[in-house]
Amino acid sequence: MNRRGIDEVFVVFSVLGLALGGLTVLGLNDLFHTTPAGWVLSLAKADAWKPPTLIIASALLIGTLYVVMRAAGAARIADSLVIGYVAALVLAAGLVIGRELFIMVRTRVPQNLGLRTVALPGRLPRA
Repeated sequence: MNRRGIDEVFVVFSVLGLALGGLTVLGLNDLFHTTPAGWVLSLAKADAWKPPTLIIASALLIGTLYVVMRAAGAARIADSLVIGYVAALVLAAGLVIGRELFIMVRTRVPQNLGLRTVALPGRLPRA
């Protein structure tokens, strides 16, 4: 920690973990097709193996880096890397869930919710 109370090692490796998690999320985003109804996995057998392979490879990379850094005695670095990676995945999952909830509410809730709407004239007369 420096005099301002900021741990540079934690910040740098958390951002690195965030970047690795972000690359995983971007890769998954490219593999899934988005439609107005939400996310759809390709039904082609040639594409079905790609998303699980990307997720497993990403998790193995982070797990391997964690074990190697812990064995080398860099526990703070390993922990901050995993924290950044998990933060990226949680943020992405929250955004996807929020989008899907928005789509679900928008398609199931009536536009006016039973409220009467009145058309207003384009210009109100001056008094």
